[in-house]
Amino acid sequence: MIEVKPRNEYSNSTPANSEYQILGHPSGNLSKSIELALFNEHRFAFYYWLKWNLKKDLKIVPDLITFDWHQDLAYPCETIKSELENLDLNNKFEISFFSWARLNSLNDDHILAATYLNQLNDIWVVCKQNHFSDWDDEEIIDFQGNKHAIRKFPNKDRLFEQLVNGKISNVYLDIDLDYFTIENSTSNDKQKFTYMRKMEIEDIFSIDSDFMKWLFQRIDGFTIALEPEHTGGISKSLKYLSLLNKILFEGEILHRDCNWKHLKHNK
Repeated sequence: MIEVKPRNEYSNSTPANSEYQILGHPSGNLSKSIELALFNEHRFAFYYWLKWNLKKDLKIVPDLITFDWHQDLAYPCETIKSELENLDLNNKFEISFFSWARLNSLNDDHILAATYLNQLNDIWVVCKQNHFSDWDDEEIIDFQGNKHAIRKFPNKDRLFEQLVNGKISNVYLDIDLDYFTIENSTSNDKQKFTYMRKMEIEDIFSIDSDFMKWLFQRIDGFTIALEPEHTGGISKSLKYLSLLNKILFEGEILHRDCNWKHLKHNK
């Protein structure tokens, strides 16, 4: 158990260097809304997933669909498992502090830490990092004995082939902007960065694609990690954030005029 001083209900628990906003639900259902969260370090997604689960009091936690150059599938060690089991899931400040102070600063264990707590259901990873048998499906057993599937894909099309055949009711969408790199500081030792073409990115997240239409009906939250170290610097991160903004939204992310582009076009 992390020992922290009591916080009153008005204290800010949001992790440092992270922001969020409330958006209407992209399905067009006026009775529902979701949050979009933006942060530098990918591990802070852990805080938002747990916060949203607490707020919505979900009977079935969402699956996670994540786009990332890295897999970010490090299993929690025994020490972290013990700390996770003692984490007060009703205390947002404690969750926030844990995501900063106890999750790995390499930002690679937040997904399976949340899954170990049964705060994510099954995991769907679209990534470029692969070696040995890393494309094989895996399984993690959470602290309550539930099984969670972990599936990895080299692209969105392979992912969607399996998604449409599943019985998935709700998901969290997660994008690490280093997914848009081809080479980066992990793939080589020369700090050389190369990038996907704009049209490739537009094709993945096109609001007219079957994948995004499927997702718009099921999304319960949206996290975006800037991760400037792995994108080639903050200006590159912001460039690809701006591109995502133009693909998906009218107005600017984190501004009150932001809205889903497809909803405005369908009016």
